[in-house]
Amino acid sequence: MSEESPPAPVVDPPLLTTEQVDQLRRAGAAWSNGLPKTTSDGGTIAPDLDTLEERGRPQGRYVRVRRSKQEGFERVAPGWIQATRRTTAPNTRFAHLRRSVREALVGHPLATRQLVHERLTKVKALAVLSSDALSSVAYATEQILYVFAIAGVGAVAALQHTDLWIMGAIAFLLFSVVLSYRQTIKAYPKGGGSYIVAKDNLGPLAGLTAASALMTDYVLTVAVSVSSGVSSIGSAFSALVPYTVPIAVLAIVLITLGNLRGIRESGSIFAAPTYLFIGAIFAMLAVSFFKLVTGQCAGGACAQAAGPSFPPAVTSPLPYLSLFLILQAFASGSSALTGVEAISDGVLVFKDPQWRNARTTLTIMGVILGTMFLGITLVTHIVGIQIDDPTSPHYQILLGKIARFAFGPNSIGYFAVLITTFAILILAANTAFSDFPRLFFFLSRDSYAPHQFKRLGERLAFNNGIWVLAGLAIVLVIVFKADVSRLIPLYAIGVFLAFTLSQAGMVVRWIRRREPGWKASLPFNFVGMLMTALVFVIFAAVKFREGAWVVVLIIPTFVTLFMAIHRHYVEVDSQLATEIPTSPDKVHPICIVPIADLNPVALQSLSFARSISDKVIAVHVCDDENHIARLRAMWEAWGNHVPLEIIESPYRSFLRPLLAYIDAIDKQRDDDTLVIVLPELVATKWWHQLLHNQSALRLKALLLFRPGTVVVNVPYHLQRHKHLRRRHLRSDDPDAI
Repeated sequence: MSEESPPAPVVDPPLLTTEQVDQLRRAGAAWSNGLPKTTSDGGTIAPDLDTLEERGRPQGRYVRVRRSKQEGFERVAPGWIQATRRTTAPNTRFAHLRRSVREALVGHPLATRQLVHERLTKVKALAVLSSDALSSVAYATEQILYVFAIAGVGAVAALQHTDLWIMGAIAFLLFSVVLSYRQTIKAYPKGGGSYIVAKDNLGPLAGLTAASALMTDYVLTVAVSVSSGVSSIGSAFSALVPYTVPIAVLAIVLITLGNLRGIRESGSIFAAPTYLFIGAIFAMLAVSFFKLVTGQCAGGACAQAAGPSFPPAVTSPLPYLSLFLILQAFASGSSALTGVEAISDGVLVFKDPQWRNARTTLTIMGVILGTMFLGITLVTHIVGIQIDDPTSPHYQILLGKIARFAFGPNSIGYFAVLITTFAILILAANTAFSDFPRLFFFLSRDSYAPHQFKRLGERLAFNNGIWVLAGLAIVLVIVFKADVSRLIPLYAIGVFLAFTLSQAGMVVRWIRRREPGWKASLPFNFVGMLMTALVFVIFAAVKFREGAWVVVLIIPTFVTLFMAIHRHYVEVDSQLATEIPTSPDKVHPICIVPIADLNPVALQSLSFARSISDKVIAVHVCDDENHIARLRAMWEAWGNHVPLEIIESPYRSFLRPLLAYIDAIDKQRDDDTLVIVLPELVATKWWHQLLHNQSALRLKALLLFRPGTVVVNVPYHLQRHKHLRRRHLRSDDPDAI
């Protein structure tokens, strides 16, 4: 089987199982046998909304066909109509204003059928799904050197070329991970994120662990990327340093709005900064190597060209370069691999052929990322650039120092590198905004997360997941004051745990299924599993005291939460029992109508209740004997068409006596269905609600938790609606429209 041969076709499950079909047929037979005899008032209903209307004057009447489209629907097939945008149009001034603001921010709503047009080309997908991985070169090398600097062994590490050895190890790790995920994409052409691969091959617990690790990593990706981006722009404009946290929060809000516009449009917005960053970094590296090769600087002159150094204080001095310190630097530099899995998660956002385009994009991303990381580390080592203390007011990021060496201070090239670095670091969060909501969609689909996360927003984006990610990231930025050095210890441990579980799942899949080509694919995933597992163990060990313990604690917490949600949904499905018979001939309703007086509101409620059942009881709760006598007289004058039961409440309680009465009636007729018909005032303005006691609302809330009780609202409005006015006009004037 060739490397680029198509994967085995994925067979969609049947719409209904045989067991479901049998159950529905039995229920249908019981329904048809129990249908009561129908009565007709001469009128008909057109479910498809295609109706015939007689129009015109008495001498010249004509028949007009009123199509469903005129009501805001389009007919697709018999029994199937489609709602148009007209049905969702706002009908009040405030709703119009709200929609105008929303459309100005996120765009016009998109129909579900337009989802196929929201897919991305390889060019846009590289910008959307690779910005996280590509942006990591802005801090990966700096984090390696920072570990040596605070230990006071930076010079020793440079002399022994330790940073280059670590660079080579990380490059090999990147190579292994990219090759491993190429196999994953081929095996899972509809999206093979760590959660899906681990759940399918290692079980639900492993899948939820991978999902929790990825979820933690995505939140930290947004916080770290945005904080790092704000730090980079602070290098060029020191006056902005005191406003780091507000700028970071504003950046997250803007990225959130961009992603709410849909993935294709966000790709168009964010593509240019990504490619400008790639161009700026390669130009910077090309000029740097040209200067070094041509001998334009030598010795300490090169380092001086990178600007003054403000090294961090030595907080944990060591007399020698220990293995533990080397592993710690390796773990910090491995943050360059965060975001590599995003393309594997997002196969479905590519244009066809999806799996092939995803693999190609992953390879391109790996080559670009590896080249930039190697180049930045080599230039830093050869020139001898020293990193600055992130807390210093004169802090300059490492890329800024290299750009200063390459282009000179205050040059166009220098500011181009800093500005594009700021942009890519900010937009790196976009990868998380693309994959976090999709991860929650899969969890929700499998009933491990609330089902609200399955819903697509107006722009075909998973809005609920986007808002949750934005909120969590903003909290992190505020709590850690947008300090990258404090956030990094929490970073990457989750993603390497997800890497390991994903690759382990692929190893199990190849061994268990022995699909065509499995012998060629197994070594890639096996090596990837070993490498990522090693990095995870190293990261957990060396970063544990610095804050990684928080992530180690958070992941089991989320797994427990997801399992609790799943148990709830399973219980709902297994314990779902009907409290009302499902066969029409077994439903015997008894209607109880609470009334305050005998007025048009009460009469319409009684009339509706009588149309449901011939067993109707009107109930009035009162503590005023005069009012009771007056109501009884009115009832007699009306004709006593429905039994009236008056409950005198000397303790002035309304709800509890009524509930006790409902319980007593229920005991008498245990096999019947209680229907409580509630007249309810619908106020025209919000403050009108404050002028009424809301008894119906409170009673409805109490009855909600009473099994086997049906509550029917009969609303009455304080204004005449437009459709009522139209009906009145048509009854008086045949030509009125």
